[in-house]
Amino acid sequence: MLGLVKESMDFEFRVGLVPHDVAQITPYFKVLVEEGAGLMSGYHDEDYKQAGAQIVKREEAWAQSVVAKCKEPLEHEYSLLAEGTTLFSYLDLAYNKSLAQMFIDKKITSLCTETLAGPKNNYPVLAPMSVVAGQLAAHLVQHYLLALEHLPGVFGLGVLLGGLSGQARVKVVVVGGVVGLEAAKFLSQAGARVVVLEIDPLKLQNHPYKELYHLEILAVHEANIEYALSGAVGLVGAVLITATSTPKVILKRHLSLMQKGGVVVDVACDLGGCVETIHQTSHSQPVYLQEGLIHYGVPNMPGVVAKTSSIAYSQASLPYLRHFLEHGLKSFLSANTKEVANTLGALSAYQGYLTQEGIARAFNLPFMDPCAVLKSL
Repeated sequence: MLGLVKESMDFEFRVGLVPHDVAQITPYFKVLVEEGAGLMSGYHDEDYKQAGAQIVKREEAWAQSVVAKCKEPLEHEYSLLAEGTTLFSYLDLAYNKSLAQMFIDKKITSLCTETLAGPKNNYPVLAPMSVVAGQLAAHLVQHYLLALEHLPGVFGLGVLLGGLSGQARVKVVVVGGVVGLEAAKFLSQAGARVVVLEIDPLKLQNHPYKELYHLEILAVHEANIEYALSGAVGLVGAVLITATSTPKVILKRHLSLMQKGGVVVDVACDLGGCVETIHQTSHSQPVYLQEGLIHYGVPNMPGVVAKTSSIAYSQASLPYLRHFLEHGLKSFLSANTKEVANTLGALSAYQGYLTQEGIARAFNLPFMDPCAVLKSL
């Protein structure tokens, strides 16, 4: 049976499956939904009942053999997972040793949706959240540039991204990634002068948005970083390397080149971030001041646009969850269809081992090659 549980992270209002997609599962599998799981995404318990699900208390939903959710379990939820459970969720495991240790101790099988490459190697379950996060990052840069008191005694610069006729456009720097593409697009549409520092050499000559949005695309090296950040009012860090810590691209010394009172948003702060001075914050306390700049480091940004994000996540993950439920782990890990393929990288833990080598080494925890897992099934 499948348990769909409610998120408890700060201001995390997404739900792992929306009722429309639950209805695709319930004719074949029993789905138990924690009461109120979809409420903040705009879905009532009655909507899930009409989709064929059963509404249950929290403990019962978590006790099922397969548990689906959106974000990783928090420490107070570890005890709710039964030994041997299969967890289907975003995880951000690279910076969470306690979660990794729990997987080992309880022999959890973990299917990590952000490391699921998919038929086109474009990480189809992660991609829609990257688009959401990119749009939000652009919005947040403008919000924190407003002359509002964002922290006690700390006000934004009071500038519009597009400025007005007769004024120079403000400069915002974006560093890499799918999130960065979306952020750069929205920042440019708002009128900012956007400089993209691209870490992928293949995109330097063939950046999809270069001409359409008049972006300045630069390779990442010291001279270009200094040029890009000089006088900038905003910085969006959008570097993500799957299943490992994010490399530090923008160092503390670079930030002195930006205008004081500027804004730093690092979308991959849950994996360490690409800005040296970033650390995780929360929706309740989203920003702090360092180096004279307002820093924003909320790890679950899409959680506050819950309905949009829930629909996107549910739709993208449904084919993979259904395949697992219908055919089991072996078929899931070896699938090669138009809808479901390149799934082996989604396995992050199995039977007391981590199956992502870089994370296992970083945490000094037992490792089993996922190919060996597949052979053993």
